[in-house]
Amino acid sequence: MPKVSVIMPVYNTAQFLPQCIESILSQTFPDFELICVNDGSTDNSADVLAAYVNQDKRVKVITQQNQGLSIARNSGLSNAASDFIAFADSDDYYAPNFLELLVKAQQEYNADIAGCDFQKIRNAEDVLKPVDKATPKFYPDALKVLLHKNNFIHFNVWNKLYKRDVIGDMQFVPHIYYEDWVFNCCTFEKAANFVWIKEKLYAYRYSDNSIMRSSFNEKKLQDYVKGIQEVNAYFIKNAPEKWEQVRKTRISRTIKMMMNRALRSDNKELISQTAEMLQQLYQQKVITYSGLSLTNKVKLYVFLSRGI
Repeated sequence: MPKVSVIMPVYNTAQFLPQCIESILSQTFPDFELICVNDGSTDNSADVLAAYVNQDKRVKVITQQNQGLSIARNSGLSNAASDFIAFADSDDYYAPNFLELLVKAQQEYNADIAGCDFQKIRNAEDVLKPVDKATPKFYPDALKVLLHKNNFIHFNVWNKLYKRDVIGDMQFVPHIYYEDWVFNCCTFEKAANFVWIKEKLYAYRYSDNSIMRSSFNEKKLQDYVKGIQEVNAYFIKNAPEKWEQVRKTRISRTIKMMMNRALRSDNKELISQTAEMLQQLYQQKVITYSGLSLTNKVKLYVFLSRGI
């Protein structure tokens, strides 16, 4: 059984797919399986994947109809056969020793989750610089460091290595944007500790035209709300004593983003929808003014007062 399962959803990324796969297959830590979930690609991604399956027995491909990133990752989790889980997005790539340094840090500190910093790649001139050794720092409270006000370890899953036992039956919420922060809030609650490598071992292909950076809309608004509800339900059921900590930090940031992005849209209908959803969350006692700055408390008051 391989030590690490790398889960990589694939959807129409044939242009970047070889670089991503090559970066994983050439890892200095070889004891892994690469689970590629072809999520209904309509380009030649399937042909690229088939070629690598024939070249390297560590590559496995799951083919499914297009169902979105969350379900693709869930399919990978369902088929993972290792003690540790890592993720990769198919247009990004790993440093050659990404797995080696994360596994080493995990073993040194017996950490439930290990993570590293990442490099944003905008154009051909941007490259991930080689790293010879890591500088790990251990944190005895995984959730506390995830919720740190500077958000320095980020809510992405692809720059982390997880013990499979910690993930357990946790899955990504289907059909939403921002699925990473929901998954990590819940998974980090289950984790006892965390180790962080400050060096950049992951290359993240950054685009101003990506879906995540496109205009705020009703779908994204609904996904913010869905994320808040999912995290609230998890903590009320599994760790009610930690809910206020999450509400003051992560949830307050999400409320701030909802309000600011709605206001910047200058779309009266979207602003009204945001107000309505915030009112519902407030009436359900899911959100409060807790954790907000004075400016954002005033904004929330205005949103909650609309229509009264």
